Amino acid sequence: MGNADVKRIKILEVATRRFAHFGMAKTTMSEIAKDLNFSKALLYYYFPDKNSLYSAVFEYVIDKMIEEIEEVIDRGGNFEEIMMYSIDMRVKIINQYYNLFEYTMKMVKELPDELERVFKESYLREVEIIEKILQLGVDAQEIHVDDLNETARILLYSLFGMRMGILKDMKNMLFPTKEEFDHILSLQKKMMKIFLNGLRYQRG
Repeated sequence: MGNADVKRIKILEVATRRFAHFGMAKTTMSEIAKDLNFSKALLYYYFPDKNSLYSAVFEYVIDKMIEEIEEVIDRGGNFEEIMMYSIDMRVKIINQYYNLFEYTMKMVKELPDELERVFKESYLREVEIIEKILQLGVDAQEIHVDDLNETARILLYSLFGMRMGILKDMKNMLFPTKEEFDHILSLQKKMMKIFLNGLRYQRG
């Protein structure tokens, strides 16, 4: 890893902590430069503005989550347990970086291009992760899946849709509180069990 990469990762680590603690609006580039003992000029050399830094932080956090889930997939094991773990990880990451995600949800109608790209890419990577987990179930001859990609997308849409539906039910269309996330998580897991049971071979 080159010196520039090391610096970039250091910036991302510090910025992630600040954004997660204070949120995007209350964080300035000067504060991040000060935390790093960098000049503002050096920080701007890597990230020309706060939006580009925020997008990179968002990508960095998603990357870490996906890497952790991939490690568990590579170790193998029961596909349903791994699927449940992947839902747990998403909620853990959202709780850990609550202020970071809340901001993106509030500005979802006017996302900067860079953030929109990160969103789209992270969605595709999540589809890929779910495909891999379903493949484990297929390989173990636990479930039958005609189209892995389509099934993975349906599963993700169901998880997203449940979150929106439950929040609407709670008359809270903004970002959920941590307690609401726990409630959503327990219902998502119940839905996941029903969904996966629907894919299981009917043993007659």
